[in-house]
Amino acid sequence: MFAVTSLAGAACSGSSTTSGTGAPSGPSTSDQTRMNQIQAIGTHNSYHIAPEAAFFTALSSAFEALGSVASDFGDVQSLAYTAAPLDEQLDGGVRALELDLYADPNGDLFSHPAGPTFLQVEGVTIPHGLDQPGFKVLHIPDIDFESRCPTFVGCLQQIRDWSDAHPAHVPIAIQLELKTDGLPPPLDVTKPLPYDAARLDELDAEIRSVFSQEHLVTPDLVRGTSPTLREAVKVTGWPELADVRGRVWFYLDNGGEIRDTYLKGHPSLKGRVAFTSTGRDQPDGAVLVINDPDDGVQAAIRDGYIVRTRADSDPAVVAKDATAAAADRDAALATGAQIVSTDYPPVTPASNGYRVGVGPGAQVRCNPIERSATCQRPSLER
Repeated sequence: MFAVTSLAGAACSGSSTTSGTGAPSGPSTSDQTRMNQIQAIGTHNSYHIAPEAAFFTALSSAFEALGSVASDFGDVQSLAYTAAPLDEQLDGGVRALELDLYADPNGDLFSHPAGPTFLQVEGVTIPHGLDQPGFKVLHIPDIDFESRCPTFVGCLQQIRDWSDAHPAHVPIAIQLELKTDGLPPPLDVTKPLPYDAARLDELDAEIRSVFSQEHLVTPDLVRGTSPTLREAVKVTGWPELADVRGRVWFYLDNGGEIRDTYLKGHPSLKGRVAFTSTGRDQPDGAVLVINDPDDGVQAAIRDGYIVRTRADSDPAVVAKDATAAAADRDAALATGAQIVSTDYPPVTPASNGYRVGVGPGAQVRCNPIERSATCQRPSLER
């Protein structure tokens, strides 16, 4: 087994009391620790369910037959993982989630996946809710559409319900990847919609339909009276845990045109729900997605950013060599990235024992790089 108990270094002494409902009954010794001074384990594609066995076998044969066309898309074996239901992940200590979103205002774009019909596989389960209007949560149209919560609102409701039942939790980070690509030609039966300004406004509206302002950590909250979000996190600092317990916050994984459109008319993300992963030293600069842990994570952390990185990126690599995967995982944790994402949190370890965690209980610890004198792991959550 490869539990990361040896890396839980900040698990110091300390205690606090709770009421019977789980709500804090007194101040925590870690309440003055800031949001960027912790490190949490998150899951990659937190909604994902591997394709059913018969369909997966047919997909594997089809990819082999298609050769270069399929290789441009990727390895079908990378689809062979299943995440626990969102509430079970949160019960197991996960404090960061990732959702892939496709726009579907009419509710008819993804409700009839072409893959099972094309490959003549009968009886494939089609997730309930794909025919409903609104953003959809799935990995790849037509071939990898199984989801723990097919609608974005459904996912958010599950997270909200868990959060309401555990009001002392550290802020839960939710990464959103807004997808516009389907399968490569000539396999592109379903053609995803682009994200324009109206659809990005709809994205914020769906989030606000589930979470009240008091349940969110927004760019406006973090910016406060500072002229830009960049100055706020660099000079004033992120909020203390005492002010944001029981809340969730969102950030976009997208750069380029989607980020620019999300920012247009919202300088420094004024009025927006989600943060953006942006280039260094931009006015909206507060969060960075750095998938490669070696690519300047610590420098960004010391500059006030919250960074998300990955402990593992390929199930095939994990299955082949758990020892090498564990070394990569330990290196990712040691960077101090505040969010370390994996397909294998303690609640769903790999079959060979590989897992990514920081000890028992909530999968959050004091940050090993951006240190806080007030942080004590036992009191990060009560």
